[in-house]
Amino acid sequence: MPRINEAERKTQNRVLALFQDKAGLDYSYLGDLHGQLNTNIMADRLTAWLTSSKGGGYSQVIAERAVFELVKVAGNLQQGLYKANQDVYSLLKYGAKVHENPGDPDKTVYFIDWAHSQNNEFAVAEEVTIKSGSERRPDIVVYINGIALAVIELKKSTVSVSQGIRQNLSNQSEHFNKPFFTTIQFVMAGNTGEGLRYATIETPEKYYLEWKNDSVNTTAQPQDDLSLDILEKCKNLPDKLDWQLFSMFQKRRLLDLIHNFIVFDKGVKKV
Repeated sequence: MPRINEAERKTQNRVLALFQDKAGLDYSYLGDLHGQLNTNIMADRLTAWLTSSKGGGYSQVIAERAVFELVKVAGNLQQGLYKANQDVYSLLKYGAKVHENPGDPDKTVYFIDWAHSQNNEFAVAEEVTIKSGSERRPDIVVYINGIALAVIELKKSTVSVSQGIRQNLSNQSEHFNKPFFTTIQFVMAGNTGEGLRYATIETPEKYYLEWKNDSVNTTAQPQDDLSLDILEKCKNLPDKLDWQLFSMFQKRRLLDLIHNFIVFDKGVKKV
């Protein structure tokens, strides 16, 4: 395992434990991936999910062709990161149209089951080595069905979250690892003192946001059961970073945020 500052190691371990808590977020752990070069789509993992009953039970041929389309779009940076990310997002949201044999009608293959969170495979990995330019290693990457959808940089409490944000921004540059971010929907940085800041690709530092749960629940402004359940569980979490991560990465909430609260507006992606 690569050497990490002890204080940051403790924070990272705690965050990983939060993601893996069976009574909470219940994500799978894909391991420490520093010893290999990684891409933003785990093609074998995604293909296996698509051919499973939870993933739609597509044939092997259909699944492989759909994954090929997604990988092709994710790798096309000719018009820049914004356009590549927008095209990937369209495939994630609306599916890819592929056919098994010449002359067959197209089938729409969905890479995420937006309506049934329990059918998807949510996972985290740490120290994910990427090297499309210079080598970098995001602290934590969040995957759904083998597709990297969020990157989290963690700092110790005495190091400003701003440093994590700047690290994320440099990682997206041409010199470093822009191709990895074509599938990424959330770019985040946090520490135990300031909590979590989030944005999306190419967002300037000043526009990063801090998650705040809505605690108002009145007859005029009622909250849904999911929000109430998240609020209740957050009461038992030790600090701001934990409950902010839990609030955003609760499985149904994360799918809702990605599907319904992301827009591409005249060259600017917004959350």
